[in-house]
Amino acid sequence: MDTSRLSHRIYERIATAEVLTTTRLQARAGIFSVNLRCPDPELARHYARAFLPADELPETSLDITLVTASHLDLSDLVPHPKERSRLYFGADYCMIWVHYSQSILYLLDRTRQRGLVWLEANTAPAWELSRPACPLINAAALDTHWTVAHGAAVGLDGRFIMLAGSGRAGKTTAALACARAGWDYAGDDYVFTDSSNGMVAPLYASARLREDMASAFHELLASSTRMVTLEDAEARYELSLTHLAPARLRGGPIAAMLLPRRRGARRVEFALASPTDAFHALFTNTKASAPGPLASYAKKLAALAGRAPAYFVDTGPDPREIPDAFATFLTRL
Repeated sequence: MDTSRLSHRIYERIATAEVLTTTRLQARAGIFSVNLRCPDPELARHYARAFLPADELPETSLDITLVTASHLDLSDLVPHPKERSRLYFGADYCMIWVHYSQSILYLLDRTRQRGLVWLEANTAPAWELSRPACPLINAAALDTHWTVAHGAAVGLDGRFIMLAGSGRAGKTTAALACARAGWDYAGDDYVFTDSSNGMVAPLYASARLREDMASAFHELLASSTRMVTLEDAEARYELSLTHLAPARLRGGPIAAMLLPRRRGARRVEFALASPTDAFHALFTNTKASAPGPLASYAKKLAALAGRAPAYFVDTGPDPREIPDAFATFLTRL
């Protein structure tokens, strides 16, 4: 593919899409002040719902325009075969084609930090609204020390625990249990991390609660925006944690990496892990959902994995015991 021609077409399509926008919303995501543009007010609200409130906006701005195939025809940019996801990165642009149950095209003018999300099916799938524009945000951070990481993060007294691992291991349970107990909340599924200093920052003010855990967190269901089915075909409640005080939707230094795993423990149990274990948990579960240049990913996540001690954790059967166990663990570090 002619990269110079591709970059020109990307700039042209982004500019064309921006002209169509009638609704503009502002939000916050990690280090970015996000300016959302969209011809469809309802679609714009769906995207803005998961982001952080626009209370204290960072200086770095990222413009994201949302359009569907009914608004703009971008089929000429769809790679062939379309059934395979693809990435194209240049010095001043990126194009990411993601194909799951529905397909999405992400375009970014890296020089101007202007992006475009194109929904081929005219609707946004649940997995996209659960982590809106995540590949685009990650691409916008490519030249920084920051990167998206698949994991949860909660903090107590300014010290944060990051949880990384596969699905159903207990990340959401631990994060929501701590948030309910008054801890700071930096995310349930995807967070922003700085590989240079081991900091974590929230990307979204949302959480996804499995249907079988609803009784354990019944008081949080009032903040549920809808029931969704993600790409793993499992139904979850989509929760909004914007009801938390703005000061609690924040990040900070990572004091430890916890790698949840189920081993049938009767109480919360910790076991020493290695930086390699932490890197594997971070890299394996991040690269599929927030695609980017693998070399850049690997370098950032490897650096992050080495910046804090790593432990395996079995969170046990009772979520109510997790906050106290985690607090005791932090004091002993």
